[in-house]
Amino acid sequence: MHEEIELNRGPGTSVRRRNGFPIVIHADDFGETVTITNGIRRGIEAGVLTSTSIMANMPATTYALAGFPALAGQASFGVHLNLCEGRPLTCGRSLMDEAGGFHPKRFLIRRALSGKLSLADLEREISAQIALVRDAGVPISHVDGHKHLHQLPIVSTAVANVLPRFGIGRVRLTRVRRLVRLGKGGTLLRELAAWRAAPVFRRAGLQSPVRMVDLADILNRGFGRRGPGSLVDARGVVELCCHPELPSASASKPSSHERSRELEYLLSSGFRELLIEARVRLVSYWEVG
Repeated sequence: MHEEIELNRGPGTSVRRRNGFPIVIHADDFGETVTITNGIRRGIEAGVLTSTSIMANMPATTYALAGFPALAGQASFGVHLNLCEGRPLTCGRSLMDEAGGFHPKRFLIRRALSGKLSLADLEREISAQIALVRDAGVPISHVDGHKHLHQLPIVSTAVANVLPRFGIGRVRLTRVRRLVRLGKGGTLLRELAAWRAAPVFRRAGLQSPVRMVDLADILNRGFGRRGPGSLVDARGVVELCCHPELPSASASKPSSHERSRELEYLLSSGFRELLIEARVRLVSYWEVG
């Protein structure tokens, strides 16, 4: 794929740009588990994935950071903020349950909407997660959020406050921009959160892709079969988000994503043909903005 579409590999790196619609092919959850991390590694090494984001508080975080140097020239690396799984890196009481772990996703959402999250707690935890990745020597291209919770009320404010302190200028927005694609209630709520967070991020000078497409929608709803135009946008960079994982004898972690199926499709000739038909130019998150 790199023979056809050239990748912008990092901050300040000048590459020859070819014609085509810019698209970031991004994998969440680098560092969540070993098999997820290795699945993402496989996609990067195959030249399919151009971006991933690192989880700072998960079982395979250390493993993922150790593998970063070998992949650094092939993709951009962001921070995948996690506020709903495992244990926080700080001691913000408004973020934690009685056992000292993060509140689960739905409970965290309720706390955000009811004003029960502390802005100071959020800023400390977000700063700690970013600092851990930065201190491991990773140039951070952007920030996104596990379960997209970085777009919630007050959480988005904390993100907008913290990112400029680290010199980070890019953040994900999960905008679909086409309401016909909002099939599930959860997707609609995610879109509403993205539209509310957009001006918060914009006032902080943060840049985002103009639109996000989920690979699961291509696989399950047939967007790819309805035409490659679903992957591109004349207004700017589109993010294609995915959740790949190497197949394993037993699931390493329950998931709502068909992770091994996503990796299989990313590596397939059918996906390559879709990208060629869409006339895209693969870029990393460094080119967003």
